[in-house]
Amino acid sequence: MAREIGTIGVIGLGTMGAGIVEVFARGGLTVIGVESSQEYAERGRGILQASTDRAVAKGKLDEAGQSEILGRITITTDYADLAPADLVVEAVPEIMDLKHEVIGKLEDVLADDAIVATNTSSLSITEIAAPAKVPGRIIGMHFFNPAPILKLVEVITTPLTAPETTETVRALSETMGKKPVVIGDRAGFVANYLLYGYFSAALRMYETGHVSREDLDTAVRVGIGLPMGPLTLGDLVGLDVLHHISDVIYGHSRSQEHAPSTMLERMVLAGRLGRKSGQGFYTFAKPGSGQVVDDELTPTAAAGRDLQSVAVLGAGALAEELVGRFQEGGYAVTHLADPSDDLSGLASVGLVIEAQDENVEEEAAESLRDVDHLFAELGEITAPGTILATVNTYSAVALAAISGRPEDTVVLRVHAPTPNGQVIEAGRTITTSEETLATVRSAITAIDASPVVCKDRTGLVVDALLVTHLNDCVRMLDEGYASAEDIDTALQFGLGYPVGPFAMIDRLGADEVLAVAEELYTGTAGFQTHLAPSPLLVEHVLLDEPFLTGR
Repeated sequence: MAREIGTIGVIGLGTMGAGIVEVFARGGLTVIGVESSQEYAERGRGILQASTDRAVAKGKLDEAGQSEILGRITITTDYADLAPADLVVEAVPEIMDLKHEVIGKLEDVLADDAIVATNTSSLSITEIAAPAKVPGRIIGMHFFNPAPILKLVEVITTPLTAPETTETVRALSETMGKKPVVIGDRAGFVANYLLYGYFSAALRMYETGHVSREDLDTAVRVGIGLPMGPLTLGDLVGLDVLHHISDVIYGHSRSQEHAPSTMLERMVLAGRLGRKSGQGFYTFAKPGSGQVVDDELTPTAAAGRDLQSVAVLGAGALAEELVGRFQEGGYAVTHLADPSDDLSGLASVGLVIEAQDENVEEEAAESLRDVDHLFAELGEITAPGTILATVNTYSAVALAAISGRPEDTVVLRVHAPTPNGQVIEAGRTITTSEETLATVRSAITAIDASPVVCKDRTGLVVDALLVTHLNDCVRMLDEGYASAEDIDTALQFGLGYPVGPFAMIDRLGADEVLAVAEELYTGTAGFQTHLAPSPLLVEHVLLDEPFLTGR
């Protein structure tokens, strides 16, 4: 049964700690904030003032309401002032010895039944609680930054946490308007464990030259629909913070997907920490600024060809869509829907796109033109400089060799629109010319989509990141660590996903996700075990069962 909480203590009034103070004060509770020095106490007071000032300026809070909120808050440097607190949240830096020191001081001040919550994002709650005299009252209460805005609170229990403690913190979180997820103690918990697996995969793509930083961020923000790309997110959070949490998660899990990035380590050692230092993956106008400025990695606009005509080969919904969009984009479009159509009229076309519908019945599939023969014929018929492309899952390298036009051959992947727009990826080979890529970028932009250029590898960027991430989510569900609903809640309300991962799987179709997962697994050298499709994903496909009930 949940206890009634009236007075809250918060230790550490940095950005996160001050945000937590504001959450409780907005919820009508009396809050006592503690800092290590008067200087830091004043800094914390300033953070609270600035945050509520912004709310007033935006019309989300009136001056009277601001005065009431700030009036509920006392800021001190004396732990003894926490004596009346029913619950204390510590938000000090992620150093185990410091956590233990704070809990030791609290034990000299608090009543025996007062709850102690730690806001750690990566350290073991069990290890934090181990030296405590009353370990049953210690629990994880992980807020997400900015705490007044993001609704997720991960409530993390240890084997010793008392059930009353858990229920009290869960109920309190709900009362504050948050979305609590109750889970066990594990490195990274739900949100960070899944986030850092995806983040590590994205870093490997960038570090190996698979995709540029701008295109990587575009692929995730526009192609997947997340609030921001991984490199933009890294610069915002701080690369030192990401490096530390990555090391902690890998130290506990030893999972290949969380293996630390050597590039990230070098950047931190060089002092490139993101916005806070003025340089990270991007360069900023000054330390602390969010304004990105040009640097040596900023792409320059390459000159493409004067593309005026496009041919679309194939029938089906995608082919029809491409025909309409290129026409609207101002191009002269030739559409050859019948696989037996004569190709000789394509000699002077600037871009030829193979878009035969592969999702047809077996009998109809027999009538499709063989793609190898098609590209061999296109290589002979079309003029040098004509770009040859396919929107289907063929190898650009193979088609480039077959066509005899390696500098002009690409694969395209048209992704479904998201609230942030639509991505069309272009997979390149080592011989694809920069002029070809510039022309393709311009054509994609002209049909109101965002281009992403990358190496021609299985899954390109969008599918390789998204499906691997979704597969990790299914694996976490299969391990019994959290429910599908709780995982969706964690990622939607903690990381800003438009919908949770299981809602994504149900919308995309588990069979489609499995098909790509199998391609990624078999198409990667060495059959890396962390890419293997989850048996639970296979089970849902075979039984045609959604992951979320009521769908």
